[in-house]
Amino acid sequence: MSDETTLLAGKSRGVIVTASDAGLCVGVNEGIRQALVANDVSGASLLVVAPFAREAVHRLGGTLGVQLALNSEHDLLDLRPVTYAPSLLGGRGGFPVTADDAAEHADPEEVYREFRAQIERAIIWGVEPQFLASHDDVVARQLSLFDVFLDLAEEYRLPIRHGYDFGSTALDAAKLARERGHFVAASTVNWSSDDPRSLRDVLDGLPNGISEIIVSPAVAGMELDAVIGDAARRVTTFHALSTTRMREAAHEADVAWICWDDLRPA
Repeated sequence: MSDETTLLAGKSRGVIVTASDAGLCVGVNEGIRQALVANDVSGASLLVVAPFAREAVHRLGGTLGVQLALNSEHDLLDLRPVTYAPSLLGGRGGFPVTADDAAEHADPEEVYREFRAQIERAIIWGVEPQFLASHDDVVARQLSLFDVFLDLAEEYRLPIRHGYDFGSTALDAAKLARERGHFVAASTVNWSSDDPRSLRDVLDGLPNGISEIIVSPAVAGMELDAVIGDAARRVTTFHALSTTRMREAAHEADVAWICWDDLRPA
């Protein structure tokens, strides 16, 4: 990893813009592809257990983060483990619906095997992992699970994405990650089109250091509407990205544009 001063290239602030959930459906995959081509995002994460994950790799190429899943929040779209892992199953036969339920019942040894299998599956498909992310940040709800997540990041020599703040009573995952030498963004904004702030407002309000904006874009289509509960929000998020012209907007806000590959350990 280059040092932060080098990455910021003389600026006080930098941003990574990451598109999540590649693999959920073709509409999501195509929305992410268009956002990458237009430089409206600087990276994307692959949800390996999603039904269109291999299609995502074909459409987007192999420069992707790996979004490790333990829960399946969509009513009409079940995500399932790729290993035999009884503690990771919910009432519907796949992963539990909520992140809290998944974290409460997950056995750390089964989580390690499952996460490693998801990473290896991505590699077999031609992905060169850029970073690791935890879908819905399940791992940040239990110390034993977060340790597994960090262990795998160190094993594969990858940066991590930590995207949520659970409040003062929750596990301080950011502090724990920093203590083990991992990059943690100065701030993380999970942005969607129902956020009262515009994307330009978010860029203007970033603190000093390297921050991350996480988005979930998609293009409209029947299959998106059929299985993704927040389909309309994903489509309007896609349009907000394209009209903002994110890389140009970052330049105008004097914010350095940073990719995940820049943060990989040397």
